[in-house]
Amino acid sequence: MSESKVKCVYPRLQLAYLLQFAIWGSWSIALGGYLDGKLETAKIIGDWTGGVGLLYNAYPIGVILAAMFIGPIADRFLAAQKMLGILQLIGGVALCAAGYVCAAAVAAGHMIPFWPLFLLMLLSGICYLPTIPLINAVVFKHIPDTSKATWVFIFGTLGWILVNLFIEIGCGGAKNPMFFYVGGALALFYGFYAFTLPDTPPKGAPAEGAKSDALGLGALAMFKNYKFTIFVLCAFMVSMFGSNFYFPKLVTYLSEHGYPAPMALGTLNQFSELFFMALLGFCVARFGLKWVLILGMGAWALRYFVFTLDGFTFALIGLLLHGMAYAYLYTAAYMFGDKVAPAHLKASVQSLLAFSLLGVGQLMSGVFVDFQEAKSLPAKVPTVVNGKADAEKPITGFLPWSEKSNLQYLELAKSLEFALGEKRAFDTIDLADYATNGKLTVADLTMDKLKDNTEVTAEERAEVKEGQILIGSFPNIKPVDIAGVKVQLESVMAKTGTKELSRADWLKVQRHDWKTFFMMPSCFCLFWLVVFLLFGREPDAAVEAKKETADTAVA
Repeated sequence: MSESKVKCVYPRLQLAYLLQFAIWGSWSIALGGYLDGKLETAKIIGDWTGGVGLLYNAYPIGVILAAMFIGPIADRFLAAQKMLGILQLIGGVALCAAGYVCAAAVAAGHMIPFWPLFLLMLLSGICYLPTIPLINAVVFKHIPDTSKATWVFIFGTLGWILVNLFIEIGCGGAKNPMFFYVGGALALFYGFYAFTLPDTPPKGAPAEGAKSDALGLGALAMFKNYKFTIFVLCAFMVSMFGSNFYFPKLVTYLSEHGYPAPMALGTLNQFSELFFMALLGFCVARFGLKWVLILGMGAWALRYFVFTLDGFTFALIGLLLHGMAYAYLYTAAYMFGDKVAPAHLKASVQSLLAFSLLGVGQLMSGVFVDFQEAKSLPAKVPTVVNGKADAEKPITGFLPWSEKSNLQYLELAKSLEFALGEKRAFDTIDLADYATNGKLTVADLTMDKLKDNTEVTAEERAEVKEGQILIGSFPNIKPVDIAGVKVQLESVMAKTGTKELSRADWLKVQRHDWKTFFMMPSCFCLFWLVVFLLFGREPDAAVEAKKETADTAVA
């Protein structure tokens, strides 16, 4: 079928692109917040352990494995839309299974097992990542004007935004593993829908004498080019603290500061991406690729520094810097590579950049995020078993009920609302409750208001016995002994040096040390920004003019 006879090609491909990135967006922000404190530590080698960062590494590993095995199969044997459908169906099942593993472990009161979840995420990554070049192949083959491809690509960002808003508003955000089921359902739908997309035959085997270069090894000759070497080195170094370092802790960072609707706030990343992507062409034409890359590297350094500062305004600035950080580093890097590469090495250079920035660079991000996490853990308070103090542990995240830090879930105003009949009282946390409630002291932990309130039913009154208080997050509400809570409160008061515990104190003491967590990557990115500023060069017109000849690569 000719390109001109493909009916409704733009709406069909726009829906496909919306689904493509809604699937990735469904878990990328939510997963780190959900797993905070719930994921068992994985032992790797000796004392080297891994956590959430290592789990996020399943996708960069998928980039590498998919490039080596899945990509060549898709190129040679199956039409792009058919391979796309098969891979999305398998990936959808993997995401749903990951949700089940998480839900089953939490329901049983256990930590979420690392390796089953990692293997499912790895399978998802191996199946998902090849579908990006596959859908791109369909787009470029069938749209009448390739210069209008952005009319399709913008729907990917829209899909990421919409799915995160839906999960935040309709599925409880990062409080439960529903985001896995949402992503899995979208992938299954997309898998069947892909078979209806315009036919895009495989490329077939390489021509005689030609070789497949999925990892970009053919571009190694380009390292004789000084400009290319400095560019790849600096871009790669900054990518080691790129998206795979940022997303795993985003929800945790926002939640621990008490900012509302963290996943909805996280969509500011993509709104800013729309804005800066729209400006990218103008900035490249006006300032040149070198300065655009400097802006991108600087945005990563600045945003991490801003996150070390307390205050909602600083958090918003850091979120809104995402568009510049992502588009002006990653997208501009592909543009830089295309400009300096001779015609016969263009594909290899793009493969090398994808392998370096999205593969190895993101793998290093996952290692560093776990390393920084270990250096930045919250303060420890005693856990309580049968009303008695036990070993001290950080009060963030999930522990089995027998060891749960009651203080993390201490919501006095919400407990009162719950007992008065508001069964979903724990779904939201209103900071105004604490302004009205005043200071929270040990003396406030009495149930007199509940006991004497005639509106409380007999069943509800029976839930909270003398000496207990309702603690938890709906629907996992549990009466616990006030004596145990007092042990933890007194420990926190000793650490804060006060006899009263305000809402701000309560949040601060359970918070990670975000200054330590973010300052190191900020300085690291700033260092490589300075290196590129001093030694990087603009790919000039002379390089572009000569790139048709084979010897340009070593100029």
